[in-house]
Amino acid sequence: MNATQMRLFSEPDIAASVLLAGGDDFLQVDESGVLTIPQGAEVEGFHLVVAVGEVSRTFVVQKDVGTTGGDYTSEALSRYNFGKGFRAVIMRDPIEVIHAGGNIWTGWHKNAASNRVDCWHLGKAGKLDLFQVGVLTHDNGKTFRLHGEYRWRGQLYQMNGMLVGRPAHAKWGSLEGGTSKRTQIFDHPDFSALLDDVKRLPTWDGDESELDPPLPGVPEGDFAVIDWFISCAGQTGQGIAKSKDGNPAWVHGCDVAGFDPNNVEPLLWHGDIVSYTDVVQNWGAKKNGPPKLAGVKLVKRDW
Repeated sequence: MNATQMRLFSEPDIAASVLLAGGDDFLQVDESGVLTIPQGAEVEGFHLVVAVGEVSRTFVVQKDVGTTGGDYTSEALSRYNFGKGFRAVIMRDPIEVIHAGGNIWTGWHKNAASNRVDCWHLGKAGKLDLFQVGVLTHDNGKTFRLHGEYRWRGQLYQMNGMLVGRPAHAKWGSLEGGTSKRTQIFDHPDFSALLDDVKRLPTWDGDESELDPPLPGVPEGDFAVIDWFISCAGQTGQGIAKSKDGNPAWVHGCDVAGFDPNNVEPLLWHGDIVSYTDVVQNWGAKKNGPPKLAGVKLVKRDW
């Protein structure tokens, strides 16, 4: 493997590479994460390889995002020889490239074949970061990108015999993550092993609202507040917004003003106030679920 076949996410100190499903050679990847697909190759899926330093306090797992509050597991990941000084894993089952209704995206809602992995880093003083790495396409399969982004950053505390996390910024929301139950990571044996090496965690004696930053109030009219938004979800990034009365609605990246398929960074964050022009009921395969918002525009962000 050479440097052009690897993307280094320098701040979390994570390296990643990609193989085509059924292929033996790593794909070339540019500085923005765009993968070079060999001419004539059939793109049915990708094997993602993620490596961290041999002595790094980071470990890589997958979350069962197909289940509400799904567990974290390493069962779909195999060890991979990335090179001296690294420990690495490879997805045993490839990330599936889905073709449906003229649209193309990478499957994100299954455990074994999810389009991303979660990289948890636990510092010796209890600082905790969650960094996700995945393969996405936001332009209907014209390009595929090896992408990485932080999903949560903060500090662990003890409170009444339990572990709790205070986000470093309100934009990260709670460590629990609502129905996603990110705190399931506490049950993973690798996390427990790292905790054994952590200096005594501080005790939380502050306001519990700092652990779960409340969403700001929503103005009257066609406005909503973003609960969460993730680049790896849906076809072009996806999240949930809440109306003034608390009702949820889906938000898709392609429905947000300023959406650029060549920039897969998160468009929206926890607490952003948005406006919208329409509410679409009974859309797609989610006919019995929440509606989605159309004509979405960011109108207020408090940071």
